[in-house]
Amino acid sequence: MMKKVCSIFIFLSFFILSGCWDQYELEERANILGLAIDLVEQEDIKEENEVTHPEGEFPNEKRHTFYKITAQIAVPGKIKLGPEGGSEGSDKTSWVIQTTGHTLKDAMANLQQQLAERLYLGHLQIVIISDEIAERGIEDVNDYLGRNPEVRRTAWMVVNKKDASKVIQAAPPLETVPSLYLSDTLDNAVKFGKLPREYLGRFWIDLSDKGIDGILPAVKVVDNDRIMVDGFALFRGEKMVDRTTPIEIGVLMNLTESNAGGYSTPVEVQDGIYFIESQERTNNIDVTLKDGEPTANISVKIDAILDEQINTDSLNDEVINEIEKEANKKMEKLSQKLVASLQDTGSDALGIGARIRAKHGGYWDKEIQSDERWIDVFQEMDISITYHYRIRRAGIRSQ
Repeated sequence: MMKKVCSIFIFLSFFILSGCWDQYELEERANILGLAIDLVEQEDIKEENEVTHPEGEFPNEKRHTFYKITAQIAVPGKIKLGPEGGSEGSDKTSWVIQTTGHTLKDAMANLQQQLAERLYLGHLQIVIISDEIAERGIEDVNDYLGRNPEVRRTAWMVVNKKDASKVIQAAPPLETVPSLYLSDTLDNAVKFGKLPREYLGRFWIDLSDKGIDGILPAVKVVDNDRIMVDGFALFRGEKMVDRTTPIEIGVLMNLTESNAGGYSTPVEVQDGIYFIESQERTNNIDVTLKDGEPTANISVKIDAILDEQINTDSLNDEVINEIEKEANKKMEKLSQKLVASLQDTGSDALGIGARIRAKHGGYWDKEIQSDERWIDVFQEMDISITYHYRIRRAGIRSQ
């Protein structure tokens, strides 16, 4: 009996003491922090690596798409934490390498063949795609990243004009790794109310939902040492159809987000110029059916503070009321312009279709049914916008 008990105990110990059979130590991983994806012409490829297929024998030779991958890989032990983080250049803390391929998987396989360590995307902070890829369609990018269980849904995907690899190769003096710098820039912009939480995971959710289109932050490199958030890339399905300006980020957030504000706007009243900054914003999108056709009314309330006044010393209750009225008119005009652009391109970044589907499900099931039909309805529907500014603090110089 004792022998049987011992045998059972030894047998069970194999499962308890087996350890992590598939573990990889940190030093055995090539941790990719940033990934830039560009298109490249076949004649620009110097040599086709025979890693996944013999040269000239890739399936479907009619496919003329070639991707250039630029990966920023962390050098173990070199990325410092704390105030000394920017003391070393990015060339000492990370390694930037490029490769090409017929598909993203083909390019990543070529990249893996050049490294001793296993590629790991669990620490991927940001994916940069060129506007050329975004305009052509990002189905391939979404397919590869969505299938990889290591990719975190809290990573960022952004669109850069022309060459996406320039973002990875930028050298910000405040951070040792450009990928981390850009990721921190976007995260902080969310905290400051200057950017919505449009992470990679939320973008994928918007793509899969009916009645709403996705948006991605658009960036550009300034003087090779700064990375500027340059607006939004507006999508219809998986293709970029337009870009906004930086000021339209705040306008779009006014219409869709209820959170702390962060954008300033100048207003002219009685020959004086007043800068007001939004502090809190709330909004309501009311969708109704009028004579069988959908309509939407967007109401926005903004609490703001007066940051600056120029060319005048006059500031009293009457002037403040005039500032609020002028701010309402200005933002209503900017918002109507943005909405007109959304309707013209057929990109429902406001999610009005999703609200109609939720509130008027019978109408959607009978008259709409698909995203293609919703685009036609969205482009013709009436959308009204009203603003209600309230300046809650004018400063000690008010009279």
